[in-house]
Amino acid sequence: MWIKINHAVNYICSVVLLCGTLSCNKSIHAFGKTKITKSSDSIYLKRRIAEIKGFDTDVFTKGIFKGTTDTPIVYRLLKPNNSKNKLPLVIVFHGSNAVGNDNSSQLGILAKLFAIDEIQAKYPAFILAPQFPSRSSNYVLDPSRNVLTSVPQPCLTTTLQLIDSLKSALNIDEKRIYLIGFSMGASSVINALSLKPDVFAAGISISGIPQFDKVNVLANIPIWLIHGNKDTENPFNSDKQFFEEVSHNNKIRFWELDNLAHNDIFSIAIITDELSKWLFKHKLK
Repeated sequence: MWIKINHAVNYICSVVLLCGTLSCNKSIHAFGKTKITKSSDSIYLKRRIAEIKGFDTDVFTKGIFKGTTDTPIVYRLLKPNNSKNKLPLVIVFHGSNAVGNDNSSQLGILAKLFAIDEIQAKYPAFILAPQFPSRSSNYVLDPSRNVLTSVPQPCLTTTLQLIDSLKSALNIDEKRIYLIGFSMGASSVINALSLKPDVFAAGISISGIPQFDKVNVLANIPIWLIHGNKDTENPFNSDKQFFEEVSHNNKIRFWELDNLAHNDIFSIAIITDELSKWLFKHKLK
């Protein structure tokens, strides 16, 4: 009982802190650009991240998928308890530090955040966390814009085939399939949306590099960009340029996290239910 109460108190605190963080900004919209002030509560942030990282990953079952290529994809899958009803599917793409085939390293903060009890209670969903055996996206310079752009790699195509196979095997609401990723995985979110715009209802890219040769397609998809303006690993200016080119359709939300670098991005504003709440608003027509 004490554990449940403690988790509830922590969740209430996170909501209060999120509201306090966002209230410092003049406007928070479903779409458009907002600068989010860095939170000063580092003690709570460390405690909250430790709690998420400590989540028991045994609830994720292991799987392997080969597809039409010679390189299989290993993955983890969370099936909610109430999966008798059609439920959304959330696909979480990892960063480059988790590339491999141990079928464990890909279960980072994002995968665990969507799986924890407090989020599943409000936003039940299947959670798919594939592990890329090699880079899923590479970066090249776009000479006309002088910023980096991302290029999808073959293992991303295999992962899209895996998603198609799960659509027929699980009780998934095919109008509510969502993508979210960090760093390389965030870049792959944008790449996957451009490759299969009729499959995904929305996507969240955290500290990624966008794709510029499909801006006309991507401008019609609900996308939430989150990027720290002190990021030098995946430079902030790429997402800034991307937002400027696709925002005319009012489908893009862009959070500029002030004074945060690449590996500091998981701030209080992100590690509540805000990500799930935004994603689950969207549904394919």
